[in-house]
Amino acid sequence: MYHIPAPEARSCFEKARDLSKINQFDEALYFLDEALKLYPSYINVWNHKGVVLCNLGKPKEALGCFDKAIEIKSKYIRAWNNKGQAFIKLGKLKEALDCFNFILNIKPENYTSWKNKGIVLVKLSKFDEALECFNTVLTLRQKYAQLWENKGSKFLKKNETRKAKLCLDNIKRILCKDIDVMLSKSDLLYEMGKEEESIECINIALKLNPIDINLLNKKEEILDKLGRTKVLNV
Repeated sequence: MYHIPAPEARSCFEKARDLSKINQFDEALYFLDEALKLYPSYINVWNHKGVVLCNLGKPKEALGCFDKAIEIKSKYIRAWNNKGQAFIKLGKLKEALDCFNFILNIKPENYTSWKNKGIVLVKLSKFDEALECFNTVLTLRQKYAQLWENKGSKFLKKNETRKAKLCLDNIKRILCKDIDVMLSKSDLLYEMGKEEESIECINIALKLNPIDINLLNKKEEILDKLGRTKVLNV
């Protein structure tokens, strides 16, 4: 049974989150510790403290915070994901993979875990399995976007344009997240020697954001490498 934290503890947590947004992590850490003095079982604070410690370059210390959050709530997915990312920073890829697999066993639709799992598999040179993970992420996000599209259409039929616009904004946010995955997938396909498919990933992502500088630079980089390879093979 979880109790609602006291207003003072919540206030400290909110200050810490605001400070984290502007990368003032040392100051954020102070308010997180203050919140824990007021409410030692504040699960969100333990998780956030772990994230802050990772940002401060202390992933080993962060693991203890994520473990504390998981001790309070064993299936706390956010803490499991963050724990896995801390293991990645420490180079403990098997342990990271165990974290993401644990989540996917209880919530197979968690696309963040599929993405993280794909990243680990790339580091382990398991490219085919990593590609499956990235494709799963894109499929899940498309389904999620479709749900919001259906919801928006219903609001439009009722002339509730404000609610319909909110749905459209959610769709844009979901699809924009695909850009990072498409970049990862593009890099992976290139490593696998599938250059044309790699470029196609970039082209699809550019339809979502035609002026994204990272996408444009990546496409130019791949085309440049292909051009030099063809010259060498002549």
